[in-house]
Amino acid sequence: MKKKNRIIGTQSFYNSHTGELVEMQIMDSDVNERDSNFHKLFLRSFVTALEDGGIMNQKTSLCFWILSNLTKDNLLLYTYRQIADKKGISYKTVADTMKRLMDTDFLRKHSSGYYMVNPDIIFKGSYQRRCMAYQIYSQLSSDDITNSQELQLQNLQSKISRLQKQEEKLKNKIEYTKLTQTDIEEPKSTKELETRKNK
Repeated sequence: MKKKNRIIGTQSFYNSHTGELVEMQIMDSDVNERDSNFHKLFLRSFVTALEDGGIMNQKTSLCFWILSNLTKDNLLLYTYRQIADKKGISYKTVADTMKRLMDTDFLRKHSSGYYMVNPDIIFKGSYQRRCMAYQIYSQLSSDDITNSQELQLQNLQSKISRLQKQEEKLKNKIEYTKLTQTDIEEPKSTKELETRKNK
């Protein structure tokens, strides 16, 4: 928190020790909450250094491109196809990267073709604007996370169903193999019995 003082005028006060009237300044304190303990990162210079050093791959480069193309409200107003065209990378790379970024809560889908980056990760602006942006971001989460969890549950149920069918097929194969082996062995044993009887 940062305290901001400003002089709003003067006033006379009686000093009880000396008996004098003393002219004093009247100050108003305005307490502003500000973000503290942060580092300045000059994004373009940072990205250029990583690219020139051969450290950055396409997915990392895309992440920095996203950060460089946000609106003041932390929105990314591009579709996957537009991003792929602007970055000169494949649509699949964009889709994979965006999915991973959403899975790690780096960004969330705002509306069709719009995404919002988590204000807890990066935000340019005042503390109050960041709080407002985070409020919007947190409202996006409930539907997206629920949908994502439901989709994961459906995928798991589908996999379980497939595995159960495979298990059933394997059991049937094993039973069939056992029956076939028994059928093959029985005539031999019957012939042996007949041969023994004839002797």
